[in-house]
Amino acid sequence: MAAWRRRPTLHFVAIGALLFAGEALLASSWGPAASAPEPLRISAAQVAELRRGWLARTGRLPDASELEALIADAVDEEVLVREARARGYHRSDPLVQRRLVRNLRFVNDDPQRSDADLFAEALALGVDRTDRVVRRRLVQKLELGARGAVAEPTPEELEAFLARHAERFAQPARVRLSHVFVSRDRRGEGAGAEAKRLLARLRDGSLGAAEARDLGDPFLHPRDLPARSPQELAGMFGEGFAREAARLEPGPWTGPIPSSYGLHLVRVHECSPPRLPDLASVRARVRDAWLAERAEAELAARLRRWRPRYAVSVEDAAS
Repeated sequence: MAAWRRRPTLHFVAIGALLFAGEALLASSWGPAASAPEPLRISAAQVAELRRGWLARTGRLPDASELEALIADAVDEEVLVREARARGYHRSDPLVQRRLVRNLRFVNDDPQRSDADLFAEALALGVDRTDRVVRRRLVQKLELGARGAVAEPTPEELEAFLARHAERFAQPARVRLSHVFVSRDRRGEGAGAEAKRLLARLRDGSLGAAEARDLGDPFLHPRDLPARSPQELAGMFGEGFAREAARLEPGPWTGPIPSSYGLHLVRVHECSPPRLPDLASVRARVRDAWLAERAEAELAARLRRWRPRYAVSVEDAAS
């Protein structure tokens, strides 16, 4: 026992283990804190900031219902931050510690001051209450706790989830096509006439496949494309081209179809409709989505239990 006391490294290991165990216990304890929390106030300045953020994102001010939703989200975030703090995460989380120390080092570069001293000062100043990165991390700690409380799904639950969210996991339609390009930059106002002339040659049956490939102007993508989804075609040619190509049936050359680059004469060789994959091929994605949905529901349920503990007031919400 005396030898153990003389070995400080073992002290740190033991203390670390106790802190880890304590944090795990806190993470599993989702009941309300013992003391009543201080009132939760959304200030007029915060409301104004919510309005400005909405204006920056949408180009207009929020209407009454939109502002109400923004304020509700702000209240929920503050509740989560306070619940995380009640569990000591603002003191125990390494990311929070590093962030707060870095913030204080930025304004106080005294090399004699230890990280522990700066961390204590940051907490005393309340930096952890206002720093956006720290607040997001504290909320994330509760999100991770909610996810950890969700049991693994059964195969039947995954099958049902896949069927219920078929549009999220369906493999998109795909089109295999060839195209002949006519450059507007090279042809100018004559691009349309040149495209019609080339289309007539392609349709009269006098050209073989190799000769057809030699028609038109140089292009950065291949003339013959393997099966591509509308999204992939949009990335290559633009949204307009992708929409038009998706409507075509396999058969003769058609066009011209405009793209971001010019005009294209197109021949679709094969179309495959969207299809729902079997569970085995998308199991990991379905499991992650299932767990995320259940974790979100679990956190929402906890929020419903926590919110009534807080006396909420909102300043100047109608102005």
